[in-house]
Formats: sequence, C-alpha cells, structure tokens
Amino acid sequence: MPDLLTYLGCGLAAGLLGGYLGLGGGVLMVPYLVVIAGQNIKMAVPVSIAAIAVNSLSSSTEYLKKGMVDLELVVVLAISLTIGNIVGSSALQYVPMDFVQILFTVVLVYTAVVFLKGRKKKDHPEGESHTNTHLVLAVILALAAGLLGGLVGVGGGVLLVPALFLVLRLPLTTARGTMTFMFGFSAAASTVVFLLLERIDFHVVGPVIFGILFGAKLGGLLGTSSKPLTVRIIFFVVLMYLAVRLGWEPIGRLIG
Repeated sequence: MPDLLTYLGCGLAAGLLGGYLGLGGGVLMVPYLVVIAGQNIKMAVPVSIAAIAVNSLSSSTEYLKKGMVDLELVVVLAISLTIGNIVGSSALQYVPMDFVQILFTVVLVYTAVVFLKGRKKKDHPEGESHTNTHLVLAVILALAAGLLGGLVGVGGGVLLVPALFLVLRLPLTTARGTMTFMFGFSAAASTVVFLLLERIDFHVVGPVIFGILFGAKLGGLLGTSSKPLTVRIIFFVVLMYLAVRLGWEPIGRLIG
C-alpha cells in the first residue's frame, strides 16, 4: 500500500504541475521516482514516457477549448519530436546511468535560468505568423528536445516551452498549450519502443497514470488563467530543486 500511494502521488503531482506549466510531467516524475520511490533511473524513464502520453490527452482539452494551441506548429513539432524521442529511447540502454542524471541536471539548470530571465523586447510583436526560418528552427529545436527527452524520460517541453516563448516569441499560454497538446504523439512513439524492449514496469505505471489523469485536468484548468510571471517563477523553483536532488550524487561521484 505505501508503494501504491507513492506512485499515485507521483502521478497526481506530475499531472498538476505538467498541466499547469505545459510540460508532459516527466521533469517531475523522473526525479520523484528516483529520489522518493527509489527506482533506477533507467526504469523510471519508460514509466515517465508512458504517463506523459496520458497526461497530454488529459490536460490539453482546456487549452484547446480556449484557442491556446498553435495547430500549425503542432504538426511540425510532433513529427520532429517523435523522431528525436525514438532515437533517444533506443539509445537509453547503451548510456551509463550517471551520465543520464548529470545530463538531465545540466538541462534543468540551464532551462530554469534562461526561462526566469525572460526574453528581450524586440520590434516585432509576439505571436506573429511563422516564417520559413521559424519553422526550420522549430524542427531543429524539436529534434534536439526529442532526443534528450527520450534519453532522460521527459516529453521535451522542459526545453521547448521556453524555446517557443523565447525564440519563436509565442505567447506563454500558447507555448504551453501547444506543447501539452502534442506531447501525446512523441510520447506514444517512445512508449512503443519501450514496450518492444520490455522496459515498462506495469506495477508502477498503472497507479502513476491513474494519478496523472486527475492532476493533469486540474493543472490544465489552472494553467489557462495564470499570469506568465507566476508561471516562470514556479518553473524556476521547481527545476532548480529537482536539479539539485537529481544531480547531487552522480556529480559527487564524478568529482570525488
């Protein structure tokens, strides 16, 4: 029973935070399963990816209802992110665990700092129509995020939400809504890979998904009405905390 409640709590917390910030939830699930539940990170990653697919479907409905999804970008991002996720998922079994945790920690710290700083003012308004340059850049960013996401068990939103906001200059609500909606495509592709490799622990993924269904719905509802600065501050605090908890031991072993 304690393990069941731990996994339910993981899904609930990840769904709430993921739906609110426009993330798949893996940025919280992986550290939670490793630090609190005591799972090996290579077992936590497949569970996280499978739950992300469910989280996407549960939390994106609120963003769709309010027109906060850029459907043009969804197609481009989904294809690119899916390709990156498949490559990253397939490579996971060959990469040392400490390297995965340190890589994840670096990404968390960088994303937290850049996102909190925000973007510089420019002459053109945010949310302008997409040029060819924007679309090419979106493909490159999505491929990189998908590769990393498949490797460390996150949906890619931890990189792409800030990228869409800072680089493509989408409104923050639209960036979150777009990523939440299209997570299901890429996460489903990685889930298939992990199923074929028999890497998913169904005793863990069941209660995690059950919890995430409730958390994601509430998080998506709150996320459509939140202020951008509030989101950025919460984003920063959460990512920095997780970076310290996840990276402390492997970095200590590396320098020790």
